[in-house]
Amino acid sequence: MRCFPRPVADLFVRAMAAAVAVSLLTETPAFAAEPSLVRALKSQSEQPVTITGQETIYDSQTDTFTVRGNARMSQGASALSADEIHVLRGSREARATGHVRFTDPEVELTASDAKIDLAKETLELYDANIVAKRTTYALKGQKIEKLEGQNYVITKGFFTTCACGDEPPDWAITAESMDVHMGESGHATWASFDVLGVPVLKIPYAIFPADTDRHSGLLSPRLGYSGFRGFQYLQPYFYAINRSSDVTVALDVETSQRVGMLGEYRLTSGPDDYFWINGAFYDEALRSHANRVNDIRDSQIAAPFIPLNRYGGIAMMRQHLTDNLTLYGDTVTVSDSLYLREMNVWTLSSGYGGNFSSLRWADSHLGGLYSYDDGFARLQGTFHQDLIQPQMFALQRLPEMLVSGRYQVLDGLAFADYDAQGAFLWRRKGVNGLRFDVNPRVTFPVRFGDYVYAFATVGARGTVYDTSGHNLKVVPVGTHGLTFNNGLKIGPLTEGGLQARGVPWGQVGAATVIERVYDTNWRAIQKLKHTIEPFATYAFVPGISQSNLPLFDEIDRIRPRSLITYGATTRLFAKLSEPPEPTRTGRTASSGATGGELVEPAADRAPYGEQDDDALALAPRGGSTTSRGAGVRELARVTVLHAYDTNYQVGLSGGKIADVQTIATVFPTSVVWAGGQLNYNPRSSGGITNANFFVNLQPPWNRENQSKLFMGKALQGSFFQLSYNYVNRSSAVQGGTKRNASQFMTARAYSDLFDRAGVYVAPSYDFAASQLLQAEYGLRLKSPCDCWAFDVGIVDSFNPKEVQVQFQVTLGGLGSVGQNPFGDNPFQRLGLAGSPTGVLP
Repeated sequence: MRCFPRPVADLFVRAMAAAVAVSLLTETPAFAAEPSLVRALKSQSEQPVTITGQETIYDSQTDTFTVRGNARMSQGASALSADEIHVLRGSREARATGHVRFTDPEVELTASDAKIDLAKETLELYDANIVAKRTTYALKGQKIEKLEGQNYVITKGFFTTCACGDEPPDWAITAESMDVHMGESGHATWASFDVLGVPVLKIPYAIFPADTDRHSGLLSPRLGYSGFRGFQYLQPYFYAINRSSDVTVALDVETSQRVGMLGEYRLTSGPDDYFWINGAFYDEALRSHANRVNDIRDSQIAAPFIPLNRYGGIAMMRQHLTDNLTLYGDTVTVSDSLYLREMNVWTLSSGYGGNFSSLRWADSHLGGLYSYDDGFARLQGTFHQDLIQPQMFALQRLPEMLVSGRYQVLDGLAFADYDAQGAFLWRRKGVNGLRFDVNPRVTFPVRFGDYVYAFATVGARGTVYDTSGHNLKVVPVGTHGLTFNNGLKIGPLTEGGLQARGVPWGQVGAATVIERVYDTNWRAIQKLKHTIEPFATYAFVPGISQSNLPLFDEIDRIRPRSLITYGATTRLFAKLSEPPEPTRTGRTASSGATGGELVEPAADRAPYGEQDDDALALAPRGGSTTSRGAGVRELARVTVLHAYDTNYQVGLSGGKIADVQTIATVFPTSVVWAGGQLNYNPRSSGGITNANFFVNLQPPWNRENQSKLFMGKALQGSFFQLSYNYVNRSSAVQGGTKRNASQFMTARAYSDLFDRAGVYVAPSYDFAASQLLQAEYGLRLKSPCDCWAFDVGIVDSFNPKEVQVQFQVTLGGLGSVGQNPFGDNPFQRLGLAGSPTGVLP
């Protein structure tokens, strides 16, 4: 923990020194400054300086100014006042005595006496109390000395971020003596951690970091308990190799299941050049037989067992070899099919992605991407680790080559697109072989004035195979006792050998735009534009038999079509007065030997969620552009789409009429956005075939109710999230099977009840199975000014079946100890406060 925050220390020392330096330049008392000295003063500051007092005395023998009786020096918004102020011009020293008070927009300081040596840039304060206004940092000491350089000594003092007006503060770190070298480390003797003025933890001697840069040391542990895992304790250690790379190792103990070690290496060599890798190894000897058996919820997966020794690896890499050539890779590899579902710590830092517990495949990719004018070439190998079906049926692409691009033809009257893809497709059991696929097409764009836009495209898809092996047969879920997943088995021998197909196709389309602009001049919105964009296309693909060809993916089956698609899109745009760019300062992950994720917010960044400008509050999340110096943002978009095939069946339920599809997205402000999709079957067996929607909401009062302090891994800000997904049984792969119907809902919400408590709720419910998949409940106890928070959460999950208790303690401005039980605020994650980074997401 940082006992003397650098922003506060530097601020009041620099400000006091500047104020006294002004007095040293003054040749005559009070306001009678000579013009030459005024010019010198202006060279240092554009603000005028005033010095007032009831009595001003100048001693020519000692070259000393003395201002007595309500002595005050002010410059702009900064002011130094005392009963007396003495200035020794020759030695460049000053002393303020009696009710010393210094204030400016950043800090407020009080002391009984203050001595300043401008030549050495040193300072002595007696009975001092320092409070940072924009945060709630406070430092109090019988004596505070700033020595040469960035070295501070505090005698019989305390430090807290709970300067909320409470006396004593909710918590504080006290010490007989603290010696702090900013940028290096600090030492405290006879220190204690006090709660409401009562020492609860005493430490005879402590070393703590006093640096905003990352450095080696123990990080805060992760703690939790569940009836299934037992007590969980994860303790990481961080080692900073250099400015570009670091290593983190961690011990993970789960008393009812496992003991393991995790390790991470991170190398970041450029803005988009990195190599990050995580690995873990666990010994499962602590598990009882009942614990091991009861944890397998789906016994029909290919490998329904939990090994004694388990491992996992997650990595990602990108390296720009030249301006046009990039090497990239990522991997997720595990020892068994249940590893990702069972673990609750997959990586030791954030940035790798998420939802590892719900992955269908553990995929690995390695490739190179070469870009050129109007095109690119990609060579990639992909390895699939199947987490449900037998691994022998998993299809690997080792390697796959894709070339894609566009160029103009017919003197610019048309353009040609091309995609050429070659791959070696391999599996241990089933059809293997080579496939080469090309898809060239030519498009003729046409424009009729400013009203109608049209196009015509002709193309052909050609595919060549050289394969051998047995076909795979799919056993649908709901048959042969299959409950959760389809089954696979070896089928008859494929025709094999050299095969080919050619499928010509064509498409034409037309669209127009009807628009109207409204002058609003409301707050940040100058104008609103509403558009209606009707469109229609016709696509033709002849019926060509392909049943004798191998089936690897969607490329291998092209359905015949004579399809008319029509619909309209309506959009709403806003023209905004261009807001100033918000300050977005990244955070630097730090660690310390005393624990805690030490991340200091930038001094010039507004608190999380603070938006003083109307345009920022109104800034939507849609597409944006700039027109004549003003920002144009998309506020909403709705598309209604329908299709009719003149010759062929569309949809699973038969008929030539497709579902009516409606897609809507609304993002009117930076505090709410929503969207959804609805498909409706207009045929006789009509009804909603599938639907989904989501909404994210940040309450309006949340903008003014944010912590001024860095709160470590703790969630910040009230929010509400809701998503719903529905698929009609008739639209499922196996009609009439309940397991293939889909209807589930997830919600997440956090809100402060009042200034000392908040609640968190996050249920996930499967309506099709009438089962609660997971529910999270949380309670936060906190200080009114958010200088500390205690979070406790309960997670009740179905797969794995467990009830887990998680808790976290956060000291504002310093960091967190424990495990975040609430997750992230979606508005925080989208960058309203900069992207938080660090260890243990």
